[in-house]
Amino acid sequence: MVCNVQQLFKEIVKRRDVEIIHRDGKFLVLLAREPLPVSLSQVAKNAGFQTPALCNLIGISERHLRRVFENGLGISPKEWLRQERMVAARTLLREGSPIKQVAMELGFSTPKMLSRDFQTFYSVTPTEFQRKEFSYIAKAVM
Repeated sequence: MVCNVQQLFKEIVKRRDVEIIHRDGKFLVLLAREPLPVSLSQVAKNAGFQTPALCNLIGISERHLRRVFENGLGISPKEWLRQERMVAARTLLREGSPIKQVAMELGFSTPKMLSRDFQTFYSVTPTEFQRKEFSYIAKAVM
């Protein structure tokens, strides 16, 4: 009986209840309780780009999330969330959203924090980025 319990425990630990896959250019999370894959980017956005909230939405511990990310993507969840947040910021700025609004929408404490992170990530300030984007659009229209 003891051997059967130990064997059962080993099988439960081995069971893959969360897996990250890359399909059609998108990262998807496969959850045992969901019939279809879920967009990892959308889950990150719903979690406010915060690791604890992401863990709560997926239903796993932070330690297990780190394992899943490192095995599936080769980076930490924190770094991936940072990248996703910067991509979301770039998209909103490209659409013409004001910097203050982008900062609030993406959960930055201040617009200055957004500017600092954006400049570190893209080597250009959000204001410079928007100016360049709008100048490209103006040239394309002419």
